[in-house]
Amino acid sequence: MNSRILLIAFGALAAIWGAVAGIMSLTDKHTTTPEKVLDAMSNAPWLLDENAELSEAQRKEHLDKVITQVNLLDFDQRRDMREVDGDQEKRRRFMESLTDEEKGYFMKSTVEQHFKSVMKAFNQMSREERQKIVEQARKDMQRNQVEGQNMERLQERDEKVFQQVVDKGLGAYYEEASAETKMDLAPLMEEMQQRINGMPRHR
Repeated sequence: MNSRILLIAFGALAAIWGAVAGIMSLTDKHTTTPEKVLDAMSNAPWLLDENAELSEAQRKEHLDKVITQVNLLDFDQRRDMREVDGDQEKRRRFMESLTDEEKGYFMKSTVEQHFKSVMKAFNQMSREERQKIVEQARKDMQRNQVEGQNMERLQERDEKVFQQVVDKGLGAYYEEASAETKMDLAPLMEEMQQRINGMPRHR
């Protein structure tokens, strides 16, 4: 075969693979996995070195990286990350390491933005419809040990939590809740979103 043709062919292949690599690199920046999120949480500089003296800006820089990763997760990935005991412990350790201001910022950036639509839809429902959605979501979550523990923690903080959500509306109850309660409310809100949207569940 003519050497010139071979050189052209190799050049074309190199260009194609270069383009593929570029696309893969670009795509990778816009996708994530539960493992990547947990790695980002576990590798928070203040957790790796408790004596590290970090400025607010430095802490926020890493916190923003975690938030970006979390917001790239789809529903099933979020649920998978919640349902493993070891993963739950990593998440809780990270959240407990944050200041109250950082917790509020994290929840606002990862939960409140994500669930504005479900809060609005839930608040527009009748009391009977709200009750049905909450009960269905609770039943689904109680089938899993870790999510069942989330429900127990919620009830320990407020034994009437589910009734309050039904009576007040999700938005009003969430707004008044502590950062810890908001964190435990997030899984319930995700389940409720699935119910409201009528999406099939994959267990």
